[in-house]
Amino acid sequence: MPVFIASSLILTTLIETQNPVLPFLNLEAFWMSAALIAAIFLLGGCSKRLSGAVWHDGFACACLWAWYGYWKPLFSEGSPQFSVFPVYFALLAAWMLFGFINRSPRFDWESQETFRYFETYLSRATPCTLAALVLVCLTLPEHYLSFPLAMTFFVIRSAFQRCIEIIDRL
Repeated sequence: MPVFIASSLILTTLIETQNPVLPFLNLEAFWMSAALIAAIFLLGGCSKRLSGAVWHDGFACACLWAWYGYWKPLFSEGSPQFSVFPVYFALLAAWMLFGFINRSPRFDWESQETFRYFETYLSRATPCTLAALVLVCLTLPEHYLSFPLAMTFFVIRSAFQRCIEIIDRL
């Protein structure tokens, strides 16, 4: 998730400084390209051609840029969601990366079993399923909380998946 964290912080900086690049992000060619890149990462990840770390990060970044480009023109100027949600995504992903993923090799046996339990319990909500949900929610700007919620579930589920992968390699 480090690239997603950086992308979220870059987007936040662009928004807060009212950078002249922002109107280019709203062009249909830009956000459609970002959505296509997200779909390519999703297909590469679900077909096991890309590692979990790569496709989760690439997919989340591409969705973030597609979300901003597609949704921003549909909302009033100064809408707070575009300055709040990128910061939220950066904080959430950083917490998952530094609090769970990077510490997973040092988890004790009980913690490892808890993650395996959650993996079993959450097995129906695979990262691929949640990524598809994120793409669907990307097309629903009238439900302004759908994308942030779906992205939250995707980031958390991806972090759990990465932790299990790291624990299983030990």
